[in-house]
Amino acid sequence: MAIITLTTDFGTSDGYVGSIKGVIASLAPDANVVDIAHDIPRGDIAHAAWVLATTAHEFPYGSIHVVVVDPGVGGTRREVIIRGDGQWYIGPDNGVFTYVFRPQWDAWAIEDADVRAKHVSKTFHGRDVFARAAAMIARVRSKTLPVDPGFGPAVKLVGTLPWGPRSRGTGRIVHIDRFGNLISDLPPAEAGRSVTVAGQSLAVVGTYEDVAPGQLLAYVGSAATIEIAVRDGRADTRLGVERGAQVLPAAASTPYR
Repeated sequence: MAIITLTTDFGTSDGYVGSIKGVIASLAPDANVVDIAHDIPRGDIAHAAWVLATTAHEFPYGSIHVVVVDPGVGGTRREVIIRGDGQWYIGPDNGVFTYVFRPQWDAWAIEDADVRAKHVSKTFHGRDVFARAAAMIARVRSKTLPVDPGFGPAVKLVGTLPWGPRSRGTGRIVHIDRFGNLISDLPPAEAGRSVTVAGQSLAVVGTYEDVAPGQLLAYVGSAATIEIAVRDGRADTRLGVERGAQVLPAAASTPYR
């Protein structure tokens, strides 16, 4: 049974998610549809990219991940299908796949008429393109579709995020979670025993209880990167920083073990 995951900014008060699930149920009724998140902030591509990167790898081989956070829907960005490391990814080429994509992976534009709906809405590619593509891949995997569908030409992804690629020894805040924790892309091995963010030098500790309530701390988070938090508080409001802010190893730090 194929697994199809859904990550969107549609919320649950309208029928958009239901429409996507209806298309999948009609075309691939045996697929197991899993909701990752539907409360991504509206149009927040970077937020969706981080959610995808920290969840997709937990799913079994052959899972199909549909991402519909698409403020440019109907514009010039491509609709794409990606295959790599035994997983499939479907969505707009707008930067949402930045953290998961690897140069050696395959990517195709979704141009074949058999994959797209007969009448494609310019504002709802999630239903008319991405859901149908996911269902077709699910049917191939379950052998209810006898041959692989053609998707379209092979392409190179062009979507990016505002802060660009990371340089070694330099981290950026790439995600702020609902608790106000500042999640960076700085690996522990490059961080040292302390880091600097927004003019604050913070020792890298084990967990929240290593500091007093209300105190700032740095630690290795669940995504295996350096995070900044306030015990029993919010680091985003305390420091007043936004995504893209630098997180640097402190000058006198030694390698973190």
